Amino acid sequence: MTMDVAEAGFSYPSLVSAIRQAGVSIAEIGQITGVRDRQVQNWVSGASRPSPESRDRLVDIHYVVTQLLDIYRPEGVEIWLHSRNPELRAGRPIDLLIEGQFDAVLAAVERLKSGAM
Repeated sequence: MTMDVAEAGFSYPSLVSAIRQAGVSIAEIGQITGVRDRQVQNWVSGASRPSPESRDRLVDIHYVVTQLLDIYRPEGVEIWLHSRNPELRAGRPIDLLIEGQFDAVLAAVERLKSGAM
């Protein structure tokens, strides 16, 4: 189910849209990328582009979501991201993403994909 570069179009609006379809709110995207909600809405409308740091975090959350979409439907991704996870010391993946702990979340996703969870 993962989109390739051409299908995704690799535009900021398409990245935000894909993340939103997996149940991540505009506010959560803003928290993960370190900006206010309004800035995320500006990316969606094409009125502005993210800074390099925000861009990197946006691309990272998109990667996490697309990896999870290989396993779950969008509703399942939303539930997984917002549920306490024993692999993450009972932390919620969404909270770890907001804290910038992408590697920990990605490791949990990889274990899930390999059937270790």
